Amino acid sequence: MNTEEIVQKQLEFYNDHDLESFISTYHDEIEIYNLMNNSIMIRGKEQLKNSYRERFEVLNVYANIQNRIVIGNKVIDHEYVTGLEEDKIKKAVAIYEVENNLIKRVWFVFE
Repeated sequence: MNTEEIVQKQLEFYNDHDLESFISTYHDEIEIYNLMNNSIMIRGKEQLKNSYRERFEVLNVYANIQNRIVIGNKVIDHEYVTGLEEDKIKKAVAIYEVENNLIKRVWFVFE
């Protein structure tokens, strides 16, 4: 699979709330950052799994891609996410970095 296909699969698993498949698209040492202050929000697959379990089981999240840019091993998605806050669409930009067919790093910016 190429970089964009991996990120697309991850998105489909996210929207299907398929936690195990979603997690399988990430590197064991995944790092997810808040781009605004470059702080690490999530480190490692176990923390990723724990963080997303509630989103899938309770919050019923769904991400709608507004725009996608692919450059090298990076995919930049402009997303509208529902389910994180009641009756609100959360606008976000996600930058995915893929290494060896797994998502290794993600940077998020939220409006």
